[in-house]
Amino acid sequence: MILLGLLNCFLHLSGTVGASDSKHVEQKPPFIIRKYGDSVNNEIKCSHNITDYNVILWYKQDRGKSLKLLGYLYNNNLNFEEDLEERIRFDGDGRKESTLRVTDLNFSDSALYFCAASYTVL
Repeated sequence: MILLGLLNCFLHLSGTVGASDSKHVEQKPPFIIRKYGDSVNNEIKCSHNITDYNVILWYKQDRGKSLKLLGYLYNNNLNFEEDLEERIRFDGDGRKESTLRVTDLNFSDSALYFCAASYTVL
């Protein structure tokens, strides 16, 4: 069986955040357990309610390794890392939500997946 672990993760890349419960980044579901080769509903949803933020980033962390950037959404523009496998894709809008999908699962997909939200001016 393959475990796609998820962890709520909020990386604030632009300074300090005030102590307010009204700003949050949410990742659902909390975990996914699938058998090798499963392709059904291997989706991780990420959303935020932070008005000025326009970027959602996706990361993968293999056991015992550091975070690896899979890519990011800048507004509606998708930016995948060059070495990202075609079985791993995401879409959405960096201003509010994104969905990461993994198809044709294999053992190398067993990892923690993180989303983060930020803002940028490109």
